Amino acid sequence: MVEASSDVGFGALGLEWTGVEEVRGEVVVRVQTPGGRRVFCAGCGGRARSKGRREVVLRDAPDGGGRPRRVVWDKRVWACPDRECATRSWTGQASLAQPRRVLTGRAAAWAVDRLAAVEGSVASLARRLGVGWRTVWAAVAERAGAGAVAHLGFGETVMASASRRRRRRFITAAVDAGTGRVVDVFEGRDAADLRAWMHQQPRWWAGAVEVVCVDPHEGYRSAVSSLRSDGVLAQTARVAVDPFHIVRLANQALAKCRQRTQNQALGHRGRTGDPLYGTRKLLLMGVERLDGAGDPCDEVADCWQAKEKVRAVFKTIDPDQASDRLDDATRWCAAPEAAPELHRLARTLDRWRTEIQRRDRHPQRAHRSSQRQDQRRQTLSQRLPQLLQLPTPNPACRRTKTRPNSTRHKNPNPTSQLRRVEPI
Repeated sequence: MVEASSDVGFGALGLEWTGVEEVRGEVVVRVQTPGGRRVFCAGCGGRARSKGRREVVLRDAPDGGGRPRRVVWDKRVWACPDRECATRSWTGQASLAQPRRVLTGRAAAWAVDRLAAVEGSVASLARRLGVGWRTVWAAVAERAGAGAVAHLGFGETVMASASRRRRRRFITAAVDAGTGRVVDVFEGRDAADLRAWMHQQPRWWAGAVEVVCVDPHEGYRSAVSSLRSDGVLAQTARVAVDPFHIVRLANQALAKCRQRTQNQALGHRGRTGDPLYGTRKLLLMGVERLDGAGDPCDEVADCWQAKEKVRAVFKTIDPDQASDRLDDATRWCAAPEAAPELHRLARTLDRWRTEIQRRDRHPQRAHRSSQRQDQRRQTLSQRLPQLLQLPTPNPACRRTKTRPNSTRHKNPNPTSQLRRVEPI
């Protein structure tokens, strides 16, 4: 049992294993820095002389049987023979653990994995490793800092639909736009909610953000501007618009124009057999599928061309070409003879022009398709450990089952099957 635990791969870490024993249910592994190597001073370049060894005790990850493991490392101590050299003495280093650390790198990774899988708290993991709470938390914070996000995206999702007793509630997912990984989830979608979340993040983490990818929502843009003025975000952090939502606005303008044209031409909403109603899905696809029947003023075809011009902005990686295409799309939508839906789209494109162009200078991997799927799987067991945990759910906001009416006192006014009756 004890011999099996000695095979822990110390050779790959630049150390040699000297022995293993079990002391009071704990596996103690002894390693040392190999000898016979020439070491030179980093200050003067002279050959260093040995000053013996120094014993350092580290806490390693538990073995396969779950028993705690302790590593006793005999470090080599070196000294520079030149008395005038500023580098007098130092100890040898290895990738087993960083200087002045109690936990090995494997122990820190093991603690992070256990927290991500919700298999224990920081306090329980500290007890299993035989160290203090702050020691484990420092290791977790350090490893979480290695995953700083340069391109940070925000997108809201409905968490709870509206009912007669509560309003609709939203959650916002902070996503790494480069990989599509969900970083954290917080409640709300307003500028105040985003600012509060960013203020709770460590300054070193927020300062590493270079581009903030958001929806065309004024609350997000104002929040990023205030965060830059407060010093939470770097002054060089820029706002970029997700191309998914820009194209979606063009599709919405096309759909509204189709509905308005349908009502004006036939006097009713779309029905089976109507030309525009039959092509409502094809309008969002290719020009070869577009049929001009049912569009006497060619307004729907005009909106379709505007939609394709907006899509063409995001099909090029050349900033100058993208700027020219955006100008062409804006002029097409702002023309006096254009449909009113395109006039509104033109105002939106003009208001978010800088952010749309900035997206092309900083291309980001599309994450909208995987964001909802990641949010469905978003639990503490599937998240990487972050310094900010999910907010504790409010018990008052949970659905509670209403107690049925007693058989002794029947309700004289039973609940109607209709949700709501509007006055005629």
